Amino acid sequence: MLWDREAAIAQIAGLYATIGSKTYEDGERERRLALATQAYDRAKNPDGGTRQVTAAMIAPDRRKSLQELTLPALVIHGAEDPLIKIAGGEATHAALAGSTYLPLDAMGHDLPAPLLGQIAASIAENAARA
Repeated sequence: MLWDREAAIAQIAGLYATIGSKTYEDGERERRLALATQAYDRAKNPDGGTRQVTAAMIAPDRRKSLQELTLPALVIHGAEDPLIKIAGGEATHAALAGSTYLPLDAMGHDLPAPLLGQIAASIAENAARA
């Protein structure tokens, strides 16, 4: 466990780089460091990441429950996501009747700044369907 602030922030930024968009890696470096700093300063809990990974690993399949929903849904997924393959986004979209699917080739398990406008516009369009 890292308790040293600078080392912890570097580790968090490194994680963001590992799971984030490779296409925008160079341009996102400073932003990832700023986000890592904010994350550390907001909630210094070294066990949080482990709990999040554990929860994801033991979570049941939610596709059947998703099929019961009747609401406007937008599924956004990045093709560069190393944690949840693009098939996961496709499966979620398929399970949500009438959902809109926005696959982004240049996105990983993050929200890179160059895509925020497109993502925000898609969210606004989906909200207008509500």
